[in-house]
Amino acid sequence: MDYNNTKSKKDPSDNFKTKVGFNKFAFLSFDKEGYVMRLRKYETSIRRKIKQLREDKKLVSKEDTLKAMEKEIKQLKSRLLNNTDNAVLYYFIEHIDYNNKVDMDKVKKTQTSIANELCLDNAEVSRAFKKLKELNIINFTKSGHALEKVLVSPFIIWRGKAKDHYDLMRELKEEFADRPFEVKLRAA
Repeated sequence: MDYNNTKSKKDPSDNFKTKVGFNKFAFLSFDKEGYVMRLRKYETSIRRKIKQLREDKKLVSKEDTLKAMEKEIKQLKSRLLNNTDNAVLYYFIEHIDYNNKVDMDKVKKTQTSIANELCLDNAEVSRAFKKLKELNIINFTKSGHALEKVLVSPFIIWRGKAKDHYDLMRELKEEFADRPFEVKLRAA
């Protein structure tokens, strides 16, 4: 086999690396500081509180105290991510563009139209937007009812140049000053 002949042929994977390389990439972080692990820790702490409240309810006989405990359990359950929250998040991840901006030319501009596209209830989608923003997963700005800009947290997923991601993580933008799930739970 002639070494020079092998060298002169272009490998299709090399061509891909040249065109794409680290100029374009997307990743979902699964490490101990990534989305999946933070989600697990966040939801486990909520479930632990719910479990404790259920155990405490067995020891309480006052009706008003029981109602307050049920209300707190309901409030805590609402803090867990549900299917609607995930559907909205993945809708934006599907349309993510460089530097984690959602391509507003490819998505519906209102929460109602997003709800219709995903076959979800408008109120549930509205709650999902609010919850995802509170949990520092997405950030969005609106003009009236229309979405102007949507960003997905760079702590969860990134699409763009590796250097841009590195720079952004060092000097966090105000939209994502806190990492996902770094929120204090309100008492009921």
